[in-house]
Amino acid sequence: MKIHKNTLENFGYVYIEDVYTEDELTDITKEIESLTWMMDNVPDIQKIRDVESARYDDGKPKMTGNGVKVDYIYQDRACSPILKHNRKLVLGKVADEMALTHPANVAVYQTKFDFTCLNKYKNGDKYAPHPDTASFTAITFLSLNDEEMVGGDFVFSDYDITLKFKNNTAVFFPSWVMHHCTKLESQNSVRYSIAQFSYISYGY
Repeated sequence: MKIHKNTLENFGYVYIEDVYTEDELTDITKEIESLTWMMDNVPDIQKIRDVESARYDDGKPKMTGNGVKVDYIYQDRACSPILKHNRKLVLGKVADEMALTHPANVAVYQTKFDFTCLNKYKNGDKYAPHPDTASFTAITFLSLNDEEMVGGDFVFSDYDITLKFKNNTAVFFPSWVMHHCTKLESQNSVRYSIAQFSYISYGY
């Protein structure tokens, strides 16, 4: 895992390469294949995800791809490779590095709970600019094949910052920052993102 700290005037974020080991990726890939079948064939799974999706003023979802709330699939998080392995993105070294990127990001230590979405994008899909309603967001980018990805890049919408799609990388940032996914132009590739939303709770 390689962590790159980045500090801007208004916020800080980290970009992470080689997020998961080969064994972790094998476990996660198998789960993604199973969850993809559910997303494509069980309408109620998609409805759960759509309820809280970012939307335009006319009520239409800003994301044209597919998705599922991973936590809602399992009674025990330990049964999910995604939910087990993605803990490293909100704890330990990554959290420590995130806290160093900007004074406000020390709040990362106050996050007490989170949930995770798996998003799927095929040719023509995109996610329009939006903030998230959480405190911090970690997004991992994955592809299940070796075909070159065209489009599907992550962008901080109000800044001149584009992270080109690269398999097994992640970005961790304050959720209020506007961001979007550019249209996926690849004909045969499928772009997956694991979006992890962390919330601050003071126990009041």
